[in-house]
Amino acid sequence: MDMPGPTLNAKVAAIALLLGAATLHLTNQLDQALVPIRLLTLGVLVMGAWAFSDEMGIRKPLVRAAFICFVFSMAALAVMILEPHGPDIAKYGLLYAMTLLLAVLIWSAAFLHRQKNLKIVGTLGAVASLLPIVVIIAGHASVGAAAWFGVTTLLYPDGESTLLGSAPVNVVESVFLVWCLAAAVFLLKGQVVGSLP
Repeated sequence: MDMPGPTLNAKVAAIALLLGAATLHLTNQLDQALVPIRLLTLGVLVMGAWAFSDEMGIRKPLVRAAFICFVFSMAALAVMILEPHGPDIAKYGLLYAMTLLLAVLIWSAAFLHRQKNLKIVGTLGAVASLLPIVVIIAGHASVGAAAWFGVTTLLYPDGESTLLGSAPVNVVESVFLVWCLAAAVFLLKGQVVGSLP
């Protein structure tokens, strides 16, 4: 059975997610002075996530829950961009990392209810996002585990460096970038259809 071609919504979602994730990861490695570009990137990512969720079926509970987690992550990231050395920046960093990983995990779980190719991406996305979530929780629960897994950077960044561009945030953003690439491929093939169970 041939799948229909991608809808305009799927094309917008694919391009916005991929472009936004790549730009976000790149700008977080650079100087803090790129605040306008970073904020524009957040807007592109939210638009892409909204189009993606609409394509997946926004009325489905998993898709809706993932979108809400994603919006929380973007709100936390906006605070981190606007106040990079604020007193509670570590809390926003933890919120950003956890909710972005939760969004990827829940969207990946929604992929498990689709055709075979998407089930593979869903499984890989779930594993790739679940492992850092477990590490963050273990690190948060125990200072010893935090030091072992390097999560202390998320919980207690030193005053010299910014949280964006740190190793734990890079891992989270890399998982998100690879997941966006896989989702974009299936979006452009027209295989992410909201009418599927």
